[in-house]
Amino acid sequence: MDSSELDSIKRDMSVKVHDIFDNFEENNNRLPTMEEFRTIFHDSADNYLGPLDQQVVDGINANLERQRIREQQLWDAVNELESEERMRRDAE
Repeated sequence: MDSSELDSIKRDMSVKVHDIFDNFEENNNRLPTMEEFRTIFHDSADNYLGPLDQQVVDGINANLERQRIREQQLWDAVNELESEERMRRDAE
């Protein structure tokens, strides 16, 4: 994955990550744990990635591999955003 792909995903997801932290903190008076954050974000990941096209029988392994790569890129970007958000909030 090149840095432009990572930067693009981070731009797309930065508001979502920030909103997850804001909403969770507002409702629970604390930041989410890493596990809580990942559980909450999982639904957004499915929306961002979209459904896997299971109608295509030929090349299904290629489709699965592309989906796996996109999912890994998304989670790499979100992990960085989560870390940045935690550091920013700790500094406040």
